[in-house]
Amino acid sequence: MSIFLSENLVLTQTALSDNAGVIGYMNYATPSALSVTSSTVANPASNMTNPATSFRWEATSAATQTITITTDGKEIDYIGIARHNLNQAGLTVEVKYDGQTVIAAAPISDIQALLFLTNIATPTTVQIIIAGATAAPSIAVLYIGKSLRLQRDIYVGHSPITFSRDRVSINGISENGQYLGEIVIRETNSTSVQLQNLTPEWYRANLDPFFKLSPRIPCFWAWRPTKYADEVGYCWIEGKPSMSNQLSNGMVQCSWNFRGIA
Repeated sequence: MSIFLSENLVLTQTALSDNAGVIGYMNYATPSALSVTSSTVANPASNMTNPATSFRWEATSAATQTITITTDGKEIDYIGIARHNLNQAGLTVEVKYDGQTVIAAAPISDIQALLFLTNIATPTTVQIIIAGATAAPSIAVLYIGKSLRLQRDIYVGHSPITFSRDRVSINGISENGQYLGEIVIRETNSTSVQLQNLTPEWYRANLDPFFKLSPRIPCFWAWRPTKYADEVGYCWIEGKPSMSNQLSNGMVQCSWNFRGIA
């Protein structure tokens, strides 16, 4: 899981704390707003707009592919990509807003979750340019929108989602006690988030709308985006997020659990 940070000023400079988490759940990538250079009949571009990772877009060849999203001037500052094959040797990904490069062409090392963070901008179109592939590019999930940046930093006690691995498996043992191997049934990653000293106004306006989504959808999660760029998850809320009053001045605290793809 990797983060790519824009070094280019787009429209509005947005300070990004070293420690404050980022949640990307807002998504303007809809079938009608999306176009691609090519796609197979079995794996059309519209599959990227489905949050399920079991469906995917696949190009017809390894030639340069451009994914174009029409955003019509909406505020955006992130692009999320999950379950892909863009980690091919020689492949690069570039992001442009209205033809201006905001994320320079760079190689991809991860195959699960990618997060591209930029300054807030209001472009008409966004282009994701995939070049140098040796096999036809493939992406399961594509999000683009304005991220939710947490009000408080995350410090000690947090377990990054990429290091919290959950595995359900069957270990084979022979009659005489010899190890025969392991069959992995399911693998996921998980983590929990605890925040304190949130202003009640910020919680109600920003975090609670995410919690009360129905049905819930997966999101992109980065706990320290500028320090630990590889620790990104494509995940969903499990259980019941809880908020409670913390201090007599009205400050509140909350906690929730994430589970994501491994």
